[in-house]
Amino acid sequence: MMASSRPLTRLQIFGLRRSRLLRTTIPLTENLSVALLGLLLIGLLIWVIGTGNDFDPTERDLPVELQSSNAQNIPIYRPPLKPWVDPARPVTSGTLDLAPFPADILDAEWQPVGRVKHFQAANLFEKINGEAEKFIKQGFVELAYLLLRSNRDDSEIAIELFDQGNLAGSLGVFAEHAAGRRVEELGGVNFFTTGAGVIGRVDRYFFRAAGDRSNEAIATKALSLVKAFGALAATSDAAAGKAEVPAGFALLHQRLGIPEKHIQFQEANVFQYDFARRFWFANAGIDSEARLFIHVGEDAATAEVLINALLQEQRYDYDLVADDGNVTILRHRFLKTHFVITRQDEFVFGLEGLEDKEAAADWLARIRKSLSDDQT
Repeated sequence: MMASSRPLTRLQIFGLRRSRLLRTTIPLTENLSVALLGLLLIGLLIWVIGTGNDFDPTERDLPVELQSSNAQNIPIYRPPLKPWVDPARPVTSGTLDLAPFPADILDAEWQPVGRVKHFQAANLFEKINGEAEKFIKQGFVELAYLLLRSNRDDSEIAIELFDQGNLAGSLGVFAEHAAGRRVEELGGVNFFTTGAGVIGRVDRYFFRAAGDRSNEAIATKALSLVKAFGALAATSDAAAGKAEVPAGFALLHQRLGIPEKHIQFQEANVFQYDFARRFWFANAGIDSEARLFIHVGEDAATAEVLINALLQEQRYDYDLVADDGNVTILRHRFLKTHFVITRQDEFVFGLEGLEDKEAAADWLARIRKSLSDDQT
């Protein structure tokens, strides 16, 4: 026997019938509440329109006199006691270990604020978070930080002294900072001035000094720091046992006579290629943009591999002008400048940004002669 099924009742949510009010009367209290709220809203609106921007704190806040009288009894900050120092007595560095800073950075006016702070690669980001990687990739060893304050006007100079391990490291960092600036030389220190300080390098050290304001006293002290940092060259040589000068730098500076301030070093990403590393550059003195470049490879085979890789990548932007099996000359399709490259044994060298390709012959001959003289 089959069971009979009934269709489910369909609930109607929206109907056509008019809704019916179940309450027939509204209490008096509810009517009074609605009337009271309406009057309050009307009064509030009238008050806001009438007040506008005319706000007097003394009418609704505590009087200023009362607030100031109570604040006098609350010690917000107690400055620490400082030992008394005779202003007329010259400051000596014997009571404070300034290493690795030279003692001559102090004088009668400028005194250290606190001790020298040291930062290694592990915590360098605490001091220069956004720049730490730039220094580390150039051989960073240690950062020494010292703050000097003037006893005349309380102006301050913050000094950062970076030990980059060797000459190449300091040159690499300095080249990134000095791009497009006029570099000066004083007592073996290469530097350029800023709006409120100085940036420079000497031997394996790179330094920055920045004042908290721009005035004549800060500028004078910045130049005196440059003179004082000249002593770091002798200190560095003594500590390293007169370390060997890099071959690329020796060729450019000692053999070709290019001033040190015109020499740069790039550790990685040379010509924007990740495989090109450790190149030395120098102002060729031919065109405003022409630069000599030198790379010292492990041997002749690795130097040849590097040249082939560079030429393969450069030909995306350059056209081949000449290639005699020894010297290759390329010309940029848009800038119309020349790129000249060759090698001798493990040395890869040439010029970039050269307008007249014929001007490269003299430099290439000088470099080859210098390399030949070194081998004899």
